[in-house]
Amino acid sequence: MSRIEKDVIGEIELPDNAYYGINTIRAIENFKISGITADSDHVNSMIIIKRSSALANKAGKKLSEDRADAIVKACDRIISGSLHDNFRIDVFQAGAGTSFNMNANEVVANLALEISGKKKGDYSFIHPNDHVNMSQSTNDVFPTMIRITAVTKMARFREQVKALSLAFREKGEQFSKVVKPGRTHLQDAAPITLGTEFNAWAYTMNRALEEIDNAVDFLLELNIGGTAVGTGINTAPGFQKNVVAEISKFTGFAYRTSDNLPGIMEFMTDFCRAMNAVANVAIDLNKISNDTRLMYSGPGAGLHEIRIPAVQQGSSIMPGKINPSIAEATNMICHSVMGAQQALNVSAQAGQFELNVMMPHIDYELNRSFDILTNGLSMFREKLINGIEADASSCLEHMSRSFGSAALLNPYLGYDTVAKIVQEALHSGKSIKSLVLATGKISSEDFDKIMSSGVPE
Repeated sequence: MSRIEKDVIGEIELPDNAYYGINTIRAIENFKISGITADSDHVNSMIIIKRSSALANKAGKKLSEDRADAIVKACDRIISGSLHDNFRIDVFQAGAGTSFNMNANEVVANLALEISGKKKGDYSFIHPNDHVNMSQSTNDVFPTMIRITAVTKMARFREQVKALSLAFREKGEQFSKVVKPGRTHLQDAAPITLGTEFNAWAYTMNRALEEIDNAVDFLLELNIGGTAVGTGINTAPGFQKNVVAEISKFTGFAYRTSDNLPGIMEFMTDFCRAMNAVANVAIDLNKISNDTRLMYSGPGAGLHEIRIPAVQQGSSIMPGKINPSIAEATNMICHSVMGAQQALNVSAQAGQFELNVMMPHIDYELNRSFDILTNGLSMFREKLINGIEADASSCLEHMSRSFGSAALLNPYLGYDTVAKIVQEALHSGKSIKSLVLATGKISSEDFDKIMSSGVPE
């Protein structure tokens, strides 16, 4: 069975089991790019807008009650998980996201028609544009969809950042007595504890939470109600206030109307702020992953100050080799997110006049970054951090050979004298302690007290 649909370009035959229509099939044929289509978060965000718009249009006496009720029922069914396979537009699509908006309008319309006892394609009763898209334009719907999707994903992202921070803090307490050499410039530096290093990692994750919360606040201001250019043409009475209230009620997030719809429509920097939040976590996590790999290096010819969980064999040729695979995968995720930030920024500045048509790309880079880093944070915590153990004997051995602790002698002997002692120890093989005692200025007992003060409680 099939049906014929027409538009201004011509007509197309569609399988009758398809809930999408002519605009969707044209876009499917036009944009065979990545094979990546909208995930469930995107589908649900778009359909929440359609559902809320129907209720707002009914409240404004612009959409009849029977049509509004059918649209709401169709939206509820889609949000519950039905027909997500009918959303088939590639993420690289027509500018501004028109194709995805049309796809949503058609699926909702045809499902609403079926619920009303009518045939798919019988648009005289419920039309994708005239009824499902009433009081809307792609230009305000699509950025609103990005915002709702990003807020949803950021909530999960935030949970993982917080969980990792807590895991770091727990390790900080566990390793609070494990003294090891500090390192600056990859050279010996003043002593530190392994716990102090983990506590520093917890600190930077806590800072990230503040930035995430600030970015979310910008995204809670919605574009919806602006229609084509932000002036709100063709909207039902009270539409902007009513549709935002419905979205807030349905999602549980405190969305608010925008005070300047043309301004929020033209500029994409709210998404840059959100991207900054995720990219800064990636930057910090990448550094932490690198430190983890360095501390695990060895085991025979590296630092090996920590032991990590063995998650898989590390070599096809060297038996027994266990690589820091989780940290390596985390690095790759972080690199991808950092690249996505630059890609998003390029598209964010590429708007002209009243619209930025690069929104589908902005959406893809932002929300893909939330997804992969959220999953990466969970992996990093569960498969690596939670199972890390200190190699205390290795840390102690490194401390016995570290020149960094010599800095503790500066207040007693002076920088220049200590520098000479370090260089002599390095070239002669003599211990720093023996050379210090030879100065006659510090006793053996005092030397031990000075060294023990290197890591304050």
